[in-house]
Amino acid sequence: MRGFVWLACIFSLAWLPPQPYRPQVNTLYAPDTIWLRKFLYERTPELKPYLDRSDKYQIQILYTQINRDAKNRPILKHYSFRLDTLNYFYPASIVKLPLVALAVEQVEKLKSKGITLHTPFMLEPSDKGCLREVERRAFTLVDCIRRQMVYSDNLTFDYLYALVGPAYATLSLKQRGYTSAYFGHRLARSCSPEENFCVEKVSFLRERKEPYIIPASCLETPLPHPYPKHPNLVSEYANSLSLRDAHAILISLIFPQVVKASQRFQISSEGYHILRRYLSMYPSEAGDFADFPPHEYHDGSRKFFIMGCDTMKPPPRIRIFNKVGLAWGYLIDVAYIVDFELGVEFFLSAVIYVGEGKPGYPPAQGYPWSRGFKFLKDLSWAIYRYETTRRKPYLPNLSAFRYDYHRR
Repeated sequence: MRGFVWLACIFSLAWLPPQPYRPQVNTLYAPDTIWLRKFLYERTPELKPYLDRSDKYQIQILYTQINRDAKNRPILKHYSFRLDTLNYFYPASIVKLPLVALAVEQVEKLKSKGITLHTPFMLEPSDKGCLREVERRAFTLVDCIRRQMVYSDNLTFDYLYALVGPAYATLSLKQRGYTSAYFGHRLARSCSPEENFCVEKVSFLRERKEPYIIPASCLETPLPHPYPKHPNLVSEYANSLSLRDAHAILISLIFPQVVKASQRFQISSEGYHILRRYLSMYPSEAGDFADFPPHEYHDGSRKFFIMGCDTMKPPPRIRIFNKVGLAWGYLIDVAYIVDFELGVEFFLSAVIYVGEGKPGYPPAQGYPWSRGFKFLKDLSWAIYRYETTRRKPYLPNLSAFRYDYHRR
């Protein structure tokens, strides 16, 4: 009888339902996690001069570990250091990441109009101030993605600012839970607030058809800013994006399956492929040498983590899928870093301020940027070295993130 009971127990185990997939162990809401603070102080002596003055440097760090289950599905665990979504910092070019994703959504909805990601479009000048200064050049959306992700180009940011619209971009991201996002000004042109509330007419140049027109428009009343009258605001309607939201947006673009459907971008497989490829591409692989000379746009120029803006690339087995920002004393990097040979993968985001108050320098000049580059480089290598020793239940299959960088 006892043997029968044991057999029944053994066979009943085979009928247990599989454990549900839980893609995220915890949330991104903790301002500090004990493990990361302890790790930084005990394992990174090279960062001590920064950590001891972390208030002055306005440091925030987010680190996400990735484990895989038996089906290679990612399971994320988040760690934070001084995460403060109420403390505004100027996001600079990291706002390009969500705007590019929204633009892919917008253009893919126009498929029935004969428009694809490869259809050229241009902006039409108007008679309003800086809106008369539009460059009459045609770009495809793929061009815009490449130029913004690889070179952090401001010109094509202004194209997508008109295509998506600042109000739509702000509200759409807010509906997905990214409540810190705000689009209030262009990056390539200096415009008044009233001019930034208006967008130019967009013309898609379809083959053998009349251009498809998205009319010019103006927002009569500006949307409320998520950080009204914050002392760090460089202007009343400055763009904004918190480190937490930028980190979460990158996660949603790399692993859309781990976030709620309501938070995802409605992007095709082709759209995701293009975004990830250009997020991880070096300027020498993109080939836009006429507009972006190699001496200025070297391979480390937009890779603050791992490379620290140095010209020497890491070994080919390491790839950095990232977006950086640099302006008004702030350096930001938001990245997914992989080592294909060692099975390493992790998300890392950080911001550091290297200014002293608001000295009045131009946005990208006059600051000791090298301090910030060193901090971000040393931080990322410390996490990378830890990841090479961390035991994991299953080694990841990262083949989905290997791209051909030798074709346009």
